[in-house]
Amino acid sequence: MFERLGNLFRAMFNAILGRMEDPQIMLEQTYQDLQSNLIQVRQAVAQAIATEKQLEQQLQKNKDQAETWQNRAAMAVQQGNDDLAKQALQRKKQYVDAATDLETQLKSQRDSTLNLRQRLTDLEAEVQKAYTKKQVLIARDKAAQATSKANEILSKTTSSGAMSVMEKMETKVLEREAKAAAMQELSGDNLDKQFKNFEGKTDVDMELLALKQSMGVKDNKISIKESMLIERKNDNDTLDAQDVKEINEA
Repeated sequence: MFERLGNLFRAMFNAILGRMEDPQIMLEQTYQDLQSNLIQVRQAVAQAIATEKQLEQQLQKNKDQAETWQNRAAMAVQQGNDDLAKQALQRKKQYVDAATDLETQLKSQRDSTLNLRQRLTDLEAEVQKAYTKKQVLIARDKAAQATSKANEILSKTTSSGAMSVMEKMETKVLEREAKAAAMQELSGDNLDKQFKNFEGKTDVDMELLALKQSMGVKDNKISIKESMLIERKNDNDTLDAQDVKEINEA
């Protein structure tokens, strides 16, 4: 029992594994993975662009503040307040230093964003190429499966086998036709057939006798019945059942 269960589980596992390794499924899964990577890269590029813009805004703010404190220092000098002017210049220096750091960060961020943009472009091209190849391979796989199925059907269906069946059926039809003809013959009127055979034979005999007479050939074998038939034939051209009966009685 345990061996049978083991075989069953192995068969199920092999079936699942075979389905997982199906080309169409694998191609679709690979393409979906590429699409997922593309979405993530796009999100990363969008974030890099947003960070770049934030750095630009912060840089501009620090530059504006440095300029503001520069103006304030000038105002303090005009009023003769050197201490206040020094404090203003120190505050200006802080903003200038911050702006310098931001410029360095902004340059690095721009390089990173540019790199991500290029990678995004390359990945989009790769995804498009993968989509085209996926469609082609799936079409080829479907065509291969259809061809394999057709070959399998053809291997099971041979023309000789079909002709053998046709020949057997032809023999059976011929047997039925012969049986039907025999039944029709048995069901016919025998008396009517006898008269038809007799009348046909009489016509031939009369024609032969008439030919001999026209040629002047004497035939001693002519019977009384045949002479009567010839006379009746010459008189009436046709013989009916009563005529035949009378001749037979004679």
